[in-house]
Amino acid sequence: MSYLYGANSNTSLKNIDQTFGAINTVIPGFFELHADGSLKSSIDKSFVDQLHKRGLKVVPFISNHWDRGLAQMAMYNREELTTQIADSIIKNNLDGIDIDIENLNYTDKDAFTDFIRLLREKLPKDKIISIAVAANPNNWTTGWHGSYDYAKLSEYSDYLMVMSYDESYNGGPVGPVASLLFVERSIQSLLNKGVDSKKIVMGLPFYGRIWNDAERIGGDGVANKAIPGIVNKHKGKFYFDNASKSAFAKFTVKSSDSPTTINGKKLAPGNYTIWYDNNLSLKYKLRLIDKYNLRGSGSWDLNQANSNIWKFYSAWANGEHHFIDSENHWAEKDIISLFNKGWISGKNEYNFDPNGDLTRAEAVTILINAIGLNAKNETVPNYFIDVPANHWAKRSIELANKYNIVSGTNPYLFEPDARITRAELAAILSRVVDYPSSNTSKSPFYDVPKGHWAYADILKLSSHGIITGKEKGKFAPDDYVLRAQIAAMVNRASEDFKHY
Repeated sequence: MSYLYGANSNTSLKNIDQTFGAINTVIPGFFELHADGSLKSSIDKSFVDQLHKRGLKVVPFISNHWDRGLAQMAMYNREELTTQIADSIIKNNLDGIDIDIENLNYTDKDAFTDFIRLLREKLPKDKIISIAVAANPNNWTTGWHGSYDYAKLSEYSDYLMVMSYDESYNGGPVGPVASLLFVERSIQSLLNKGVDSKKIVMGLPFYGRIWNDAERIGGDGVANKAIPGIVNKHKGKFYFDNASKSAFAKFTVKSSDSPTTINGKKLAPGNYTIWYDNNLSLKYKLRLIDKYNLRGSGSWDLNQANSNIWKFYSAWANGEHHFIDSENHWAEKDIISLFNKGWISGKNEYNFDPNGDLTRAEAVTILINAIGLNAKNETVPNYFIDVPANHWAKRSIELANKYNIVSGTNPYLFEPDARITRAELAAILSRVVDYPSSNTSKSPFYDVPKGHWAYADILKLSSHGIITGKEKGKFAPDDYVLRAQIAAMVNRASEDFKHY
């Protein structure tokens, strides 16, 4: 879902049509509040019809624009207000309501919860209730964060759209708008409060914030789609901060430059920093949907987005990619398949290193996981003197040796960190599949003659399509195996492993 703000209906429709179906719910700003807390509405029925023709749900938001007094008046008037909202939703064929009432006080928590309860009672069950809630990774219970009874609100609503942004804010010091850790901790906070993961929508910012380096206090908002043009205009540079997994840019406005205006303010000469989300930082965040089994993503707001994000957005939001460095790699589907089975892991949480060399310890661990030996409750011997008790792959290596799947390079030596060749892996892999010896009398590879020590194993796997040559007629038995290659081989053979 995405909010629509600051653009006319024609522009919004154009931007929606560029999303390649990544958006299924739009949140236009049809509702506000009168001074007495009653409903103020301005519904564009033609726009609603156009959205429905596109198969989109229309769930407009109601806002108090951060006015605490106005929000408190709405809570005081909640019986009448909820009736007005419900009547308008039904009358105008809308699909629900998004409650974006912010900056209530912690003393208003019960009233706000009751407001949502009343809405749920008055709206038909097929109408959506969405609530924009403050990100609260620090579990504050006072101020506006304390106005949300997150668990109870989730019971009365279809989902909570957690505003996991503005970690750095207008009027505050320079920093990321939403670091990966801030977003993840915001999700974890809701889960720890008992909110069902399928009732959590992760909010993303489609805007950045800009600071004058001399002042260090600032943070005016700037649309993500405008940032490349601003930075390039002033011959600035783009960076990525690995600690926060956020993008930032730096540039200098010279007195001789043509004026740059952001939100009606002309940038004075000086050095500037913009923090924002680029394609890479968004992919890191979108991974969290699959990681925590969330309902999906939300964003503020669609009209500020850089249109090139929609080329990858759905795939990352739906868990079709997992490791940042394996996106669109030839073996990505094999890697994800084995990862989902729990047979492989990345070099770290975010990267698999598909083109990296495979070690003997890594190869054995993957195979032991695949055939289920690690699940057995049995002790392992201490056979290899170069695999100490605290080695991360100790159990897998010793189990593989015990079941005659591998042997050492020398008596009592395994060399766990040595690279493994294609012939060595073929020999090991052939021991854990139930294939009979190949009937083929001639090797399909000119560099694997009949006298080669792994000849039978290579032919056996080749005849079943488990291994292929590196190029036509060549197997390269002494070349080292890459991490992507073992993922592909194991995935092809995964239905045929022996059960130990």
